Amino acid sequence: MDAQSNRSRAGFGAGAALGAFLIWGFAPLYFKAVEHIGPWQIVAHRILWSVVMLGLLLLALGRLREIGDVLRSRRRFLTYCATTTLVTVNWSVFIWAVLNGYLVQSALGYYLSPLINVLLGVAFLGERLGRLQVVAVVLAAAGVVVSVIGAGEIPWIALVLASTWGFYGLIRKREKIDPFVGLMVETGFLLPACLAYLLWLWSQGAGAFGPVAAGGEGWAMSLAIMASGLITGLPIVLYMIGARHLPLSTIGLLQYLAPSINLVLATLVFEEPLRPATLVTFAFIWAGLALFTFDATRRARLPVAPRHGVG
Repeated sequence: MDAQSNRSRAGFGAGAALGAFLIWGFAPLYFKAVEHIGPWQIVAHRILWSVVMLGLLLLALGRLREIGDVLRSRRRFLTYCATTTLVTVNWSVFIWAVLNGYLVQSALGYYLSPLINVLLGVAFLGERLGRLQVVAVVLAAAGVVVSVIGAGEIPWIALVLASTWGFYGLIRKREKIDPFVGLMVETGFLLPACLAYLLWLWSQGAGAFGPVAAGGEGWAMSLAIMASGLITGLPIVLYMIGARHLPLSTIGLLQYLAPSINLVLATLVFEEPLRPATLVTFAFIWAGLALFTFDATRRARLPVAPRHGVG
């Protein structure tokens, strides 16, 4: 493959990955726009329309039958029960945080995620930390301690988001779960409960979907609600395209874009207070991330030692 083709693929991958992180970064604007329907109705519709979008995608790719294949194993079924629980908690807490003025803490959680992933890798995958990685994790832990002492409270939203996303990624990595089929199964598990909840809301006159929806907004609000599936599924597709064509170190750098946008939105658009203790916490975590990113980039550039023997 020639250099021009490689550059073209890298550019395509960078554009896709950038699109994914931009959508994730600006997603709070969408959730704020539909906040009057309530966080649980938003979550239910997000799951419903994610199933629709992912189902159409898998149908177009000819992969729908894979859903049945992955559920024939009891181990696989229990694995999906665990990942479904984790992603549901993550989505619900994130949306609740956005709608209740805690987007700063949410951003903090997603800044913490890479460092939580490092700890999980050590604890469950037998990975070893380099010196700079140890310092990075210690700095992040110090930042959380500063938040607890300075703000007088545990940043539970940040910790829940970082830990649920970390364990979600860990389980998917260990079990080698396909991102599209996996998310389809996870949202499919939740679909019956979500449909029952939405039908109950509709029977009570509180449903937000349809021409006679509560609030009299009709199809305009219905189309906005349907967009929740696009906001959920599209960045995942874009991210996978980017991950396929870009080095892991590049993806690692781009992932900080989303929480950075969240933080800007929280302080400048939603006017959330940024306490001095929170700023110090961010400073510690940013310092840790800088070390972590520097170390990951340095390691990626090291030559791979040649293997001897067979296999």
